Amino acid sequence: MKDDYKDFDEIVRNIFAPIYPVIAKQIVERTNIKDGICIDLGTGTGALARGIAKITNLKVYALDISEDMLKLTEKYTKEEKLDGKIIPILGDVHNMPFKDNFADLIISRGSMFFWEDKVKAFKEIYRVLKPEGMAHIGGGFGNKELKEKIFAEMRKRNPNWDNEVKSRMGNHNKELLKEILNKAGIPNYKIINNDSGLWILIKKE
Repeated sequence: MKDDYKDFDEIVRNIFAPIYPVIAKQIVERTNIKDGICIDLGTGTGALARGIAKITNLKVYALDISEDMLKLTEKYTKEEKLDGKIIPILGDVHNMPFKDNFADLIISRGSMFFWEDKVKAFKEIYRVLKPEGMAHIGGGFGNKELKEKIFAEMRKRNPNWDNEVKSRMGNHNKELLKEILNKAGIPNYKIINNDSGLWILIKKE
């Protein structure tokens, strides 16, 4: 595990880094939420949490199931002088350590594809959102140009990269996501599938 998280950290910092400011901007444009409380699910090393914290007044709870990842989140948060804006939290998306109606915005990039019980996870997301709160959940690389650049870099490291991405994404098409969201009892959502990635936008009523 130690080597895994170090490899992940190195890839995020050296290859994936340019996507996070782009995705953070897209989240703000799509939700128009810039104040209050945000939760970043499966934060990893906190790259998206920092991206959001830099362009909004949101207080960001960076949630991950890995203590090793959260140590890196804390380290980079301090380095970028965002200590007061980002709070690393150890926790599981299926059973979040937050009260009902807690967050104005819930975000996540990349972790959804690893959730064991997506219906339960989306029920939790809906529970934790405030009324009128929004969630922006999914995966992507920001835009077509960034995706092509990252895929080219990753293929140099791992010739099987394309197949691994397809395997991870699995059959996460619109129909399956609709089925998951409907089972979770979420009435108001939109699925975006374009050059920015595959994203679910939820608004709590």
